[in-house]
Amino acid sequence: MRLWAWLLLLGAALAALPPLLGPALPPGTELRLLSQDLRTLHGAWRVEGRRLLPLSSPVPPRPGQEVQLLLALPGEKPKAFLGVAERGDVLLLAERERVSLLRLLKEVYGLTPPERLWP
Repeated sequence: MRLWAWLLLLGAALAALPPLLGPALPPGTELRLLSQDLRTLHGAWRVEGRRLLPLSSPVPPRPGQEVQLLLALPGEKPKAFLGVAERGDVLLLAERERVSLLRLLKEVYGLTPPERLWP
């Protein structure tokens, strides 16, 4: 019986996502997805209430393309995160694992992002 409890606890711990982008994403926070060379803006979004609203029309990156996510909280310097474009989402690197940006926004920060960041 203890083994089952331990396995359930381990599964819950592994399933939990880290607050990779910081403790909170307050209204006015902006996210910008750029190419590695910073020449192409693939998309920009702003947190409004609990929603993620687009600021620009997306320019889809190629699947598997390395990208940079710039996160700008109100009144703070932007932070950059490396990621890989994947079917309308970005997989961010977190402790040797790739974490879905859309899942992170939804499950950790309680936002309502679009189903896909680009078509």
